[in-house]
Amino acid sequence: MFPLRYDEAEMEAAANAFVLRALFKENPARTLAPLALIGLSIAMLGLAGETQIAALLLVLALFVLCVFVSAGWRMHRREMREKLAVAQGKFCFARLYDEGIVIEAGGPAPMLEWKSVKAVWPAGKALLLILESNRFVALPIARAPKETLAFLQARVAG
Repeated sequence: MFPLRYDEAEMEAAANAFVLRALFKENPARTLAPLALIGLSIAMLGLAGETQIAALLLVLALFVLCVFVSAGWRMHRREMREKLAVAQGKFCFARLYDEGIVIEAGGPAPMLEWKSVKAVWPAGKALLLILESNRFVALPIARAPKETLAFLQARVAG
């Protein structure tokens, strides 16, 4: 068990780190392949003399990309702010067990089983417990003993 200190700037940085890593570092082909196909389509249209359609496709693709990335980013940041509001002014703890982790942050908390944690990503002063490709739990680690962090890493890796 170790105490948690939730800081708005740190948690916002954790949400930002999640989005950037999920989009560009974990599986860059998943992000870059569709962009390359769109770019190739635009280039082929331009070479075929359809410059007006190519320009329209470029603008549309950039607009859709901006909307989806910013919407996802905003969603994660909003969820993080809501969790911070619940934890504000309350004692927060992380309890690690052989079966999973319980993060008490302002109310009753269910056990998060180790098998549901797909990976652990560092994010500044927090660890991101990755549950799905678009879902994570931020765990502030400033007050965590090193052996506790080693236990957590071993459980997720195992």
